[in-house]
Amino acid sequence: MKAVIQNKRAGLLLLVTFLLLVAPMSALVSHIDLLSDVSPFSGMAFTLITDSAGANGFLITLTLLVAITWYLVGSRSRLIALLVHLSILLVIGFVAKTGLKPMTESPRPYTALLVHQLFIPQAEHFYKLNDAQQTHVIEQVSKQVSPWRTKHWQGEKDYSFPSGHTIFAAICLAFFGGVFIEYKRYALVIGLGAWAIMVAYSRLWLGMHRPIDLVGSILFVGVVYLLMPNIHRLIERWFTLSAFAQHKKLTR
Repeated sequence: MKAVIQNKRAGLLLLVTFLLLVAPMSALVSHIDLLSDVSPFSGMAFTLITDSAGANGFLITLTLLVAITWYLVGSRSRLIALLVHLSILLVIGFVAKTGLKPMTESPRPYTALLVHQLFIPQAEHFYKLNDAQQTHVIEQVSKQVSPWRTKHWQGEKDYSFPSGHTIFAAICLAFFGGVFIEYKRYALVIGLGAWAIMVAYSRLWLGMHRPIDLVGSILFVGVVYLLMPNIHRLIERWFTLSAFAQHKKLTR
């Protein structure tokens, strides 16, 4: 286990740092007023940030990070090995997010506002409505809440825990951040970390998650990242052995 932790030290350190920075965000939630006016700049900024880790933009984020990694790594075989490892992490994260939400049945924070504004009797009631009814309730509160927020509410009417956006950000931070540290590209690490923090905060600002959702998501990624074998190293070794065997065959 010590050797495993040593090999993943950089990624784990980044996740611990992420966790320590996200945990105090609970103190900031009380200052987020979902009924407050939102400027076009703030609305656009938070939308772009949150979309960069969501269905609308995660592929763009992945493409950019993979391109940077390819430039740093240089080796096609190593890049393939890393991408296989990353793909498994992402699949585990996506499956876990999809499976845990209906199990935990944790209402989205914005449902508390719907209760406060008397549109529904209690938060759990929102999930007993069909999609059309949920849409109608959110449309009603849209007269008081900025569309920069409600359009995200309309797009995500499922349960709150865990945060899929935070899971994605945490995986990217641990995986790509570890690669960037290996190649001593610390500016990239800082930029990646800042992006992950902004993604996490955007979920609070939009009323989509509570701090516990973010903390639980990071802890989940940390456990998966720690327990998952170093598949990329095994694949790299296979590529090396295959190349050696091919070379030996040609030189006979």
